[in-house]
Amino acid sequence: MTQPPSDPREPADQDVFGDISEAQALESYDRLRSVVDDYRRTETAAGDQVSGLKARIMSIVEDEAARGPSTALYSSAGLPYVMTTASLRAQVRAAVDEEPGLRARRVKVTSESAPGRPLDLRVTLTMAFGLSLTEFAPRLRARIAERMELIIGVKAGHVDLVVEDVHDE
Repeated sequence: MTQPPSDPREPADQDVFGDISEAQALESYDRLRSVVDDYRRTETAAGDQVSGLKARIMSIVEDEAARGPSTALYSSAGLPYVMTTASLRAQVRAAVDEEPGLRARRVKVTSESAPGRPLDLRVTLTMAFGLSLTEFAPRLRARIAERMELIIGVKAGHVDLVVEDVHDE
């Protein structure tokens, strides 16, 4: 287990969506979607064709606005695919919540996916008073890795566990 950095503004630990609620993030994406739609109507009404690089960028922005943030992944066979980041995080949180006395908090992907490379994660959680980190950490890492491979189709690499709080059951 690693300690949080002394400077909370450290880029490696910054999560763009860490400080806003899911409802606020969805509202932001709805606004972005309306801007993209307005832009497309304006471009089409003006008779201009959206083509080339501009069309590809607008398509990426539109996809991101429609689904929410996504994570590019590679299957164990090396094939690329995209999964919403919320879905990936939900699977990891579910693995944590299956462990008695643990509650998942945040999940951050800390490495980029590449063919043949595992995905590194940083998982924050709370644990019940009286639990031993040295007892549950190996079991939890194995559970997360199994779920990642079984459901997401990606091998888990380094799983950094950070206990943020101790709670009463």
